[in-house]
Amino acid sequence: MPSEIPDVAIVGAGACGCLVANELVKKGFSVVVLEAGSRLDPARDLPNSEGNAAKIMWNEPRVYSGKHPIVPKTGTGVGGGTLTWLGVMPRFHPADFRTDSTEGVGADWPIAYEDVRPYYERVEREFGLAGECGPFAPEQYNLPMPPHRMNWHAQVLARGARKLGASPFAPPMAINSTEYDGRPACTYCGWCGSGCVIGAKATANQVYLARAEKGGAKVISNAFVHRIGYDTGRRRVTGLAYLDEQNEEHELNARSVVLAAHAIETSRLLLLSANLTFPNGLANSSGLVGRGFMSHPTWQVFGTFDEPINAFKGMQMGHVMVQDYYRPDRKNGYARGFALISYMMTPLTYANLSGSMYGTELKEFLDDYSHTAAWWAHAEGLPSDANAITLDWGIKDRRGLPVARLTYEWGSNDLKLAAAARDKAMEMMEASGARKVRVGLNYGAHAMGGCRMGLDRERSVVNPFGQSHDIPNLFVCDTSVFVTGSGLNPTLTAMAIATRSTEYIADAARRGELS
Repeated sequence: MPSEIPDVAIVGAGACGCLVANELVKKGFSVVVLEAGSRLDPARDLPNSEGNAAKIMWNEPRVYSGKHPIVPKTGTGVGGGTLTWLGVMPRFHPADFRTDSTEGVGADWPIAYEDVRPYYERVEREFGLAGECGPFAPEQYNLPMPPHRMNWHAQVLARGARKLGASPFAPPMAINSTEYDGRPACTYCGWCGSGCVIGAKATANQVYLARAEKGGAKVISNAFVHRIGYDTGRRRVTGLAYLDEQNEEHELNARSVVLAAHAIETSRLLLLSANLTFPNGLANSSGLVGRGFMSHPTWQVFGTFDEPINAFKGMQMGHVMVQDYYRPDRKNGYARGFALISYMMTPLTYANLSGSMYGTELKEFLDDYSHTAAWWAHAEGLPSDANAITLDWGIKDRRGLPVARLTYEWGSNDLKLAAAARDKAMEMMEASGARKVRVGLNYGAHAMGGCRMGLDRERSVVNPFGQSHDIPNLFVCDTSVFVTGSGLNPTLTAMAIATRSTEYIADAARRGELS
């Protein structure tokens, strides 16, 4: 425990929390980071094993409900989701921030691509990205490392894409193609999602948090924050209450609080922190905390070939991407667009993503593992306030706290768009020469929204810098602030927006506006 009151307490040691800690320490602020999970040494604690999921993926109870229940993958531990993520980091496109203006769907963000551009560049350089921006990028830009070579799996997928007139490319990846910043190049062992034992995959703890700690930041792991303190008279948050591994309560006072616990747990914490001033959840005068929850509708499409593909030899995801169908086209019969990404997983996950297969069909599918290639068809899910994160008071976690209930239903455009992505992936797989094409699981990927940013305090939770409309010294710096989700992987954009927010936090603190 720190002996003095820190300037900033950050909840969550994931991609954004670690980044915010480093940025604020560089600006001269004292910082304490609290993380619900453990602190692990990858070389010692994360040997190549699918059993690592129990260590680095969120496995506490949640309730998944609604017409289309979704179970987005989320991480835990110091490093957060970057411990188990697969490292794909494309930029959003300008139109992704203007879906209402350009297509009459979703909503416009209060910020534009131009506002985020310089922070994209910073994160790409600091985190260390390898790859190409691709022919359909929002603009042509260079990354600090050359692209990964296409493994045989990617080459097989790419030949089908080219036959259909598409332009496959090696996308931006936060996995080293060469030695970078003291971390080695990838050895293509294929265990990305189980934790990278050599450090070739960028994780927030080894890149940002390590620097923050050298600058004086303190980290408290196994600290489950369950309440944010609030001073009614001053209209300011006062700190955090958390439970340790023995379920003993501790309090940490702080001058400001930044929530970076990812979309689901950030909303849950605000709802758990309800008080007399905010009976429906802290900083929730709009009633929108937890609302506008989003995910990406995806399909897994597999192709089995006569020759061995051995897709497990290489990065699990991102040796090749296709964005030819990402740009909206009014002739499509649906709004927005989709991307196709190579994704071949380890055997247990391969079985889980088989979808509705069973019996003989499932056994044949499993037996075909080394001869199978896979596209991940990845589309945009539009926001709806009916899709929500709430508290389920009927189910408690091991601490006795109500768990998060995720209520979800895909909209008609989501279903049309995801189906178009699936069908294109099937067509490409056939063009690649697959003797059998199988459609696997349809599922929701990534968690976004719940504390959306905006200029109107009645229609949003935070301002364009992640600052609560209700409480000046409370900030949200994670995917919770997303207004729409785009059809691309969200981590780079979340980190870029969080970097932008740190400048605002520092300036506001120095002006005395947060005290």
